[in-house]
Amino acid sequence: MSNIQTTQHRNTTKRAYTPDLSEFLSQCEVNYLLLLKLVPELQNLYEEDSSNDAVDSRWCLKSSALSLELRATEIARYTTTLDLVIRSPKIKLLKSEKLIIRLYHDAQMLEVMEGSGPGALKAIYEQVKGNQKTVDEKRQVNRFIGECLRNCSRANPVSSETPVDE
Repeated sequence: MSNIQTTQHRNTTKRAYTPDLSEFLSQCEVNYLLLLKLVPELQNLYEEDSSNDAVDSRWCLKSSALSLELRATEIARYTTTLDLVIRSPKIKLLKSEKLIIRLYHDAQMLEVMEGSGPGALKAIYEQVKGNQKTVDEKRQVNRFIGECLRNCSRANPVSSETPVDE
């Protein structure tokens, strides 16, 4: 749960959002462990000498409600960057969501780097008129990824062991 600070302004109460860092970091750790449970080869991917050969590797995780398509775009000593496409034909509001996520192998964390819109996700957004993002967008997207990974984990995904061939 996030911390809220209250300030008085012209007889109105305004709440300022303060992120709960321990909750955010815990969610990143849980997401990392869930993804590695579903795609265990990601853990060793960055350790291989031929890591450049692994760039563009693909995996598909499926459940009855959604599919997660992963593609390795960058592999470094301590990080792996993946494109993640979430598809759900059953949920009308979510047809396809594309995210860029990064695995930090040394810290054992998964963080959302970019969402569907352009640019990196900020930790906090100001609430200004016309801003499409919620004040805690990054936290919500990280939680959403966790829910998707749990859904696939419960469903015993069909193709988590074998990369997708194109």
